[in-house]
Amino acid sequence: MMAAESSATDNHPADEHLETLAFDSSSPAPAAASTDPLLHPPPSPTPSSTSSHPPAAAAANHDAFVHEDGESDFVPVLPTPDAPAISREPSPEFYQITVSDPRKHEEAAAGAAGVIPGSGTYFSYLVTTRIAGGGRFCVRRRFRDVVALADRLSATHRGLFVPARPEKSIVEGHVMQRHDFVNQRCVLLQRYLCRVAAHPTVGRSADFHTFLTEPSGIPTSEGESPRYNPAVAAAMPTAVTTPTTPAKGGGRDFFGMFKDLKQTVTNGLMAVRPPPVEEETDAKFLAHKAKLEELQQQLTATSLQAESLVKAREDLKTCTAHLGMTFLKLAKFEKDQSTCSSQRSRAADISHFASAAVKVSRCQGRLDAEIVKHLDTIRKYLETMTSVHNAFADRSNALLNIQNLSSDLFTLHSRVAKLESVSSRGIDQERSRYLKVAELKETIRTAEDAKSHARKEYELIKENNMNEIKRFNKEIRQDLVEMMKGFVTNQVEYSDQIASIWAKLAEETKGYADRSS
Repeated sequence: MMAAESSATDNHPADEHLETLAFDSSSPAPAAASTDPLLHPPPSPTPSSTSSHPPAAAAANHDAFVHEDGESDFVPVLPTPDAPAISREPSPEFYQITVSDPRKHEEAAAGAAGVIPGSGTYFSYLVTTRIAGGGRFCVRRRFRDVVALADRLSATHRGLFVPARPEKSIVEGHVMQRHDFVNQRCVLLQRYLCRVAAHPTVGRSADFHTFLTEPSGIPTSEGESPRYNPAVAAAMPTAVTTPTTPAKGGGRDFFGMFKDLKQTVTNGLMAVRPPPVEEETDAKFLAHKAKLEELQQQLTATSLQAESLVKAREDLKTCTAHLGMTFLKLAKFEKDQSTCSSQRSRAADISHFASAAVKVSRCQGRLDAEIVKHLDTIRKYLETMTSVHNAFADRSNALLNIQNLSSDLFTLHSRVAKLESVSSRGIDQERSRYLKVAELKETIRTAEDAKSHARKEYELIKENNMNEIKRFNKEIRQDLVEMMKGFVTNQVEYSDQIASIWAKLAEETKGYADRSS
């Protein structure tokens, strides 16, 4: 991976389309986060460690760290664990992440060019992470690096609501030649990274820290399933390992994003639903799961109405603006053709009305922008539903794994019992039977160890599920209340502005109306 360039890249025009994320460390992380080994993989002995004293070897990567004034240090001074932060339970190290400056590259491998035009090229993106203390990390990443990050996070945080990465198009090599697609991908990648950083557990992971700060990034693993834990697989027989298919999420524009999200959530739910397993007996969990499924349906219905509202308001703003422009032309015509003072007075009144209509359309446009911003909360939680389905699939797959191991153990014990009940003819047969029984018993011990490990993992996933459900319920209540309060406040504010514009016009044309009567 290429290290970042100078700070001048921050002023790239693509930044106008990007959103930033402010973090706040006022709320502590869930209690389970400090004890769950699945949530905290061992720190790697690299400069990406969150220690406040990085090793001297970090000097080799000094070009990845830049101060606000554009000067580089030879050793990246990573933030201390108690560094101040600014959003809801985010990673304490990072308080702002932006993705910008897409650059086109040719694939280095021979024969990389494909049949589809443009498939032999790729884009890299500048990921800038500002930290407390005025410093920042700048690294270049391509989309497959994001895929590798998403795979690693899903594998090491099973049972958590890990944010889903953006969609990857099948014909991406062709559509990426369009400037608007590349800019939209910048927005989606930034949204994804900000959502990961905002997660109280995933945002603190060593892999995410490495992705944001290390020029080399995370190694891309071939064939690794996103929700597959290698550590667990190592302790289990190959035949009973059941990785699942990744679910993705994403959108293109405001009018299309709800449709895309609804389809993505539906496809993700179907893709990650495992075969029938032993019945889940946790009544509390089943009740929460049913409520979340109902919530998804309600969010989908709400998104349809939100889309209709935005479209209707956009039409209203456009019509109002066109009305104002039409009356401006009429006023000009009246003025040009006027032969007396009354015609000129009428032209002035028409011009005042036209100006008021144009001002009203601008107010409507600003209000529409605020409405879209508030209704974006619905999109956020529709995206989260994909993560919810994945986390519940982790639980179902872990339960299925235990069932498969139990079935294997039953078969092994049956074979041992059958061999022990058969009398042997001769010493050679007796020795062969003894060796087979010993081999089967060793396999049983291995399978029992794997089942014990699988049971522990299942319990950890269950705990993660419940912690995430509690956090989700708390956050969605807060966010929906804030959304409605902001929506109503903006409606009142801009309605007053529009009423003031019309009232002023009514006062200005009052004399003309009196004369007409």
